[in-house]
Amino acid sequence: MRGLFWILALFATAVGLSLAARYNDGYVLIFVNPKRIEFSLTLFVLLTVLAFFLFYFFIRAAAYTLGLPERVKAFRAERARAKARHSLFDALLSSFEGRYARAAKSAASAHAAGEEPGLAALLAARAEHRMEHFDVRDEWLQHAATAAAESGDAALNHARLMTAAELLADQRRDAEALAVLAELNQSGARHIATQRLALRSLTRAARWDEALKVAHRLEEHKAVHPAVAAKTRELAYQALFGSGEATDLLQRLRAVPRADRRRAEVVRTIATNLIRAGLTREAAEMIETALDHEWDSGLAALYADCDFSSGPNDSDNSASRDEESIARNTARNTSAARQLERAERWLASHPRDAGLLLGLGRLCARQSLWGKAQSFLEQSAVAAPGRQVWLELARLCDATGQADAAN
Repeated sequence: MRGLFWILALFATAVGLSLAARYNDGYVLIFVNPKRIEFSLTLFVLLTVLAFFLFYFFIRAAAYTLGLPERVKAFRAERARAKARHSLFDALLSSFEGRYARAAKSAASAHAAGEEPGLAALLAARAEHRMEHFDVRDEWLQHAATAAAESGDAALNHARLMTAAELLADQRRDAEALAVLAELNQSGARHIATQRLALRSLTRAARWDEALKVAHRLEEHKAVHPAVAAKTRELAYQALFGSGEATDLLQRLRAVPRADRRRAEVVRTIATNLIRAGLTREAAEMIETALDHEWDSGLAALYADCDFSSGPNDSDNSASRDEESIARNTARNTSAARQLERAERWLASHPRDAGLLLGLGRLCARQSLWGKAQSFLEQSAVAAPGRQVWLELARLCDATGQADAAN
């Protein structure tokens, strides 16, 4: 509709001008001594307009001609930028394709042309790393550091540090990778990817205390698979409690978070090592706390390994009449009875649990309650027959003089 309006307006203007020119009697007189030039006003207007357009055309043509060198220079610069940009895109695409030699070459071309030199250097570093040209990779990382410093771009510096840490970790230079990650954290880039990378390097470097903290943080944010977190805890606690004096183990035990004290896999690892170190009371308390929170058949079977009656029997020597020795024997017997009573209370809630029945059988056998021990072990064998339960039954039969049944 608007186009039609303008067409009508144009035609109306043309008609108006033609009528004005037809009935216009005016003329223009130009006197140039000794001559006089006279022509109509309409012709003068037309010549003036024509002269204006010719003058404008010649001025524009002259300006364009004078500016031609600059235009050629700008055209060449734009073409070089387009070529460099294409090289950068080709490096990125080739890197995803796995064509690392081509990626490194294209990234080097983009860097030489000044097209995003920091990003081009990082792409070249990754490509050289994949080709195991580690010296060349380090040179490109240095180029990236220089570009980040010159531009003052914090994001580019973070990308450079993250890339360096990832490549060093992939090369299993975990100590150097962790140092780079520490610098990255100080610069304010503490995100999920850095924590995942740190967890991998900390685990391989056997820095278990820090690895546990990082695993807990990642698990809180649901940023790591539960199986990975569980395996990290298992390895960490096995390393922390696998060796050391009893005093050291007790100190480490106090540092275990409450949440981990309720995890069956953690308690199983720690309790096994505590029992091996003779800290049966602490192991039993951990198992009891964990089982009261969440039931686990394996922990119930391990509970019987907390032998409070271990150690020399003071009643078999001359020191048995000593009051202190008698008190120790009484305390051990009381603890063993309490342990059996605690296990029997669990049986009310888990009457067919094979691990609990196996543990009860061992506890009863330890206190020479042969009938109850045999009953519990046979029930465990029915619930889940296995090597351990048959071995315990054989030991029970051997202890009660049933050699044939034991065999």
